[in-house]
Formats: sequence, structure tokens, C-alpha cells
Amino acid sequence: MRAKSTVLVYVAVSVLIVAFSGILGWQIGSRSEPPQSAPPPTRFIPDSVPVVVFLGDSYSKGIGASTNGKRWTTLVSAAMGWSELNLAEGGSGYTTTYLGQKTDYAIKLDVVAAAQPDIVVVSGGRNDYEAGTSSVTGAVALSLFEAIKAAAPNTEVIVTSPIWDSTEPPADFATLIDGVKAATASAVARYLDIGEPLADHPDMIDPDGLHPNDAGHRIIAGAVVSVLG
Repeated sequence: MRAKSTVLVYVAVSVLIVAFSGILGWQIGSRSEPPQSAPPPTRFIPDSVPVVVFLGDSYSKGIGASTNGKRWTTLVSAAMGWSELNLAEGGSGYTTTYLGQKTDYAIKLDVVAAAQPDIVVVSGGRNDYEAGTSSVTGAVALSLFEAIKAAAPNTEVIVTSPIWDSTEPPADFATLIDGVKAATASAVARYLDIGEPLADHPDMIDPDGLHPNDAGHRIIAGAVVSVLG
């Protein structure tokens, strides 16, 4: 393990918070949050604890969970003994833009470079489908995975299969899934096929009809941990 540059991480995160404040109305999971008046306190992480960055959409951000402690990324981190750095944003994806501004996962690469994490977990794809970019998502995903490895050469890249809600996924969502899976193989990253853990579980969906509730986040976490082994 490497010593963790936590001060650099929080500086980079603060810069991103400012940059994202002008991007409103993203497609999925964009909920307003009060601005932070000060950066969070510096945490010193023992070298024995893996630092893991999560790049993802509203599901990974934890929308629908009653607290951040009950979102699937935090549950997985607790189960695996990881220190979590969650950079997920509602409405983001591999290919997403809004009003001409990039809102895709790649805009967080400077934070990844500053953090030099042990692992980067990428999870998403629903917003790419909604944007009509299913056919090109795989190629863009490959570029992202290669860019992560260039920014943090000693980082392991883990990619989850894209997640739908409790309803039947549209037929062409499979095209997007296949593209992300092929990109992961080409990038020599690790692909986690977690299936569709929310399928046929409307009881695990938030009242908004889209995001997982606490039970939904738990079942996603369980699927991820099960495949991680």
C-alpha cells in the first residue's frame, strides 16, 4: 500500500464542488444539497487500509438511501475494509453532458490523480442509455479506464455491470452492458457481473420510483461483495 495524500484529495474535491455547482438539472438523481462552508477535516489513513474511489451516478452517490452510511458503496467499503472516497454524482455517466458541459466520469480524473487510490470502482450506465448513447458507451468507457490507469498507474480498476431498476430493462440496454464489459476486458480491468439485483423488487425502490431505498442499496452491496469474494 502507499501513503495516502489526503490533503491533496480534499483540495481537489473542493475544486470539483465549485466546478459542479453550475451544473443543474441532470437527468437522474439530481437533488439539491446545501453548500459546504468549509472543507471536511483531514483524515489520516493507515497505509494498511486500501483507499477506494467510487465513480458513478446517483445510485453510487446514494440517492434513495436514508443516510450515506446506508448507500451501497459505503456498505461495500465497510464489508471489504476499504476507506471510501465517493466521487459519484447524480446524472453522470460515461458519455454525459449538460448544456454543452461535460458531466461524465472523466472530469474527476484530477481527483483520482491526486488521491492515487489503491482501487477505483466505476459503476453506471443508466444515464448513458437515457442519453441515447448506448452504442458508443463501450468505446468511451475504454478511454476512461485507460485514462484512470494513466492518472494512477498503481491503481486497480474494478467495473460493475450497469444497473437498472426493478422493472424490465429495455432490450437495447444489453448493448450498453456488452460494450462496458468488452471495454473492461480490453483495459485489463476487473469486471463484476452483478446482474440486476433490483429486478422484480419494487419494494426496494424509493418513492421516487427510480432509486433504490435502504433495502435496495443493501441488495446491491450484497451482490457486489459476493462477486468480489
